[in-house]
Amino acid sequence: MTSLIQTLGNRTIGSVEKVSADRITTLLESDAPQATALNAGAPFGFPRINGYVLIPNESGAIACIISSVSIQRQHLQGKGGSQQASDFVDLPFPSRLMELIPIGTLKSTSIEDDAKYKVQRGVDVFPSVGAPVLLPTKEQLRAIVAGEDESGTGRVLLGHCPTADMAPVRVDPDKLFGRHLAILGNTGSGKSCSVAGLIRWSLEAAQKACDRPNARFIVLDPNGEYSGAFENQEEQKDQESQDVRVFQVGRGAQEKEGILRVPAWLWNGEEWAAFTEAASGAQRPILFEALRRLRAELGPPDKFETEVKSRVMQHKSSLKVAIKAGDHQKRGFREGVAKKLLNIHEDFMTLANNPNCEDEGLKKKLKNVADSAKEIKEKRQSYGKDGKVYHDEFSYTDIDGIVNNFQEIAEMLGLPEEPPATDENAPIEFPIEQLPEYIEALAADHTGRDMAQFVDTLNLRIRGLLHNEVLSSVLQTQSSQSMTLEEWLTDYIGDNEAENGTVAVVDLSLVPTEVIHIIVSVLARMIFEASQRYRRENDRSLPTTLVLEEAHTFIHRDLTGESASPASQACAKVFEKIAREGRKFGLGLVLASQSPSEIAPTVLAQCNTFLLHRLVKDTDQNLVKRLVPDSLGALLRELPSLPTRRAILLGWAAPAPTLVEIKKIPKNRRPHSPDPAFWDVWIGKEERPIDWEPIARKWQRKTASDSGQEEQKPQKPQNN
Repeated sequence: MTSLIQTLGNRTIGSVEKVSADRITTLLESDAPQATALNAGAPFGFPRINGYVLIPNESGAIACIISSVSIQRQHLQGKGGSQQASDFVDLPFPSRLMELIPIGTLKSTSIEDDAKYKVQRGVDVFPSVGAPVLLPTKEQLRAIVAGEDESGTGRVLLGHCPTADMAPVRVDPDKLFGRHLAILGNTGSGKSCSVAGLIRWSLEAAQKACDRPNARFIVLDPNGEYSGAFENQEEQKDQESQDVRVFQVGRGAQEKEGILRVPAWLWNGEEWAAFTEAASGAQRPILFEALRRLRAELGPPDKFETEVKSRVMQHKSSLKVAIKAGDHQKRGFREGVAKKLLNIHEDFMTLANNPNCEDEGLKKKLKNVADSAKEIKEKRQSYGKDGKVYHDEFSYTDIDGIVNNFQEIAEMLGLPEEPPATDENAPIEFPIEQLPEYIEALAADHTGRDMAQFVDTLNLRIRGLLHNEVLSSVLQTQSSQSMTLEEWLTDYIGDNEAENGTVAVVDLSLVPTEVIHIIVSVLARMIFEASQRYRRENDRSLPTTLVLEEAHTFIHRDLTGESASPASQACAKVFEKIAREGRKFGLGLVLASQSPSEIAPTVLAQCNTFLLHRLVKDTDQNLVKRLVPDSLGALLRELPSLPTRRAILLGWAAPAPTLVEIKKIPKNRRPHSPDPAFWDVWIGKEERPIDWEPIARKWQRKTASDSGQEEQKPQKPQNN
């Protein structure tokens, strides 16, 4: 039987030469493997960049990853002076050195001969100079790659590690999706396939443990790549229920897909203000008041009534301030009170004579206020020796009488003294087409200035939104398209036990550019707030994963600055909030991007796990290196040369930085983002017939489905 010492001796390939907190230098023995190791139980390539070795210590063994391999020429040193050294020829000989990065501690949980291993993060005891360096066995390699749960129970198979004897790389969904994931890589590196694969393989793994997974994945797809990526999973082909829900803009939706609906009444006040670019001084308060009134179902405001209310509130407030200050009794100030009474007389007489004042009772009260104000003023009026008009002290009774008359008018009109209790952010359905009318009517509530110039631009953008035929079905601008909040949450987040499917793909490819950021902002905010309210209602979270493709488009670092449009800022702020707080409510975020250096740093910094495909740009590489510990930065030097389907997995969900060869996805289930086949089209191997007519008709919104008539192909003129 081979002893433990002999076993360790057979696997020793060198010794420690230098130790620092983040790096260990080792000297390989002369008989150490040159290209292939045969002394670890199974042949595998050694030494290799991103390969693994062990250094025994008191806690077990330090697991290290190889960051560089080099040859150093050394000379023999004579033991005497120069006389003795000249007796032989001192020729240089090659010594092989390895730079190692410690990544964790491999501990044994073996019982007698049944060896089990697991890796824990961190190093308890660093080695001393001269400590042996060992090749890991096949079981130890798999433990380093697999982490604390080598058996793979409850894990999702992502791929295999080519530098660890093709050991399976499994990830824990709790760690992967619970603390946010960033999948980064240049175009063509396999990034989109990794996104689709992670979702598909996670659901397949869950399918093995239960009849139907209660999972929720929501994919925001700006390029329309994922529509067919999740259909007909092998385990669920025969089930009646749909496994994926796809939502597209009405004119692009196929028969099997649902129409994308993000009703305008879901927009909160800030999103409306961002889209309309409402100014904070005058436009925003009017917009918010209009939204509150619409959501509270107070009815459309009448311009005349709002004007009456405006005069009532204006003069009532003015008189109260004058009484509180004692102006009605102070010499020199009483003339100001008399002027107020004269203004009341003129304003309310004008209102009483207004042709829109059809209520005789209201007309009578308006005249009474006007006459009372004039009567009180004239009663306190007197003439001085110089012939000028002066006023004596006004009594509290006189002023209070007019204030009470104001209140009677307000109550008669049914106008509440306080603003409606309904918040402008509440997702309560209202007729969106009435919003411009409300804004115009409320603008009359502001006297002393011409508000038309302020609300015209506001309403111009709103009416442009309402008249956009492409968005009519998305925003539910017609009452026939109505859906409840409960129906929306069921469609987009999922039904009880995910009965209507585990994946929802929101195809945003045909959403107009001017509203794309607001649409994405509303979708993300509603999903986040629904998760918050579920947690509050049930005292536990509802695990949900929100996937954002082309993340740099919606969370660009420039969108958080003041120079960005309000809509873009609103979109970026929502995802910043999800990145910071989503985990507490069970909402995981998956960001996929080909330009990580353009993503807002505050969002990317909240991601705890990274799957890094090929990255060529220096700015992208430098950014990623800053997001990982300093000791691991050297591992990312391989990013520019990674082939397709290979990636580096590191972070919270990976026990050690691991090079992964991602599993293959069937060609018909990959995201639709293939490289253009220029050559095959050029040489006629692939046909590309062109008929621009149907494209032009749909582009110009002239399809038969739009007009409700049978589509007729126009006749081309014939040449005589």
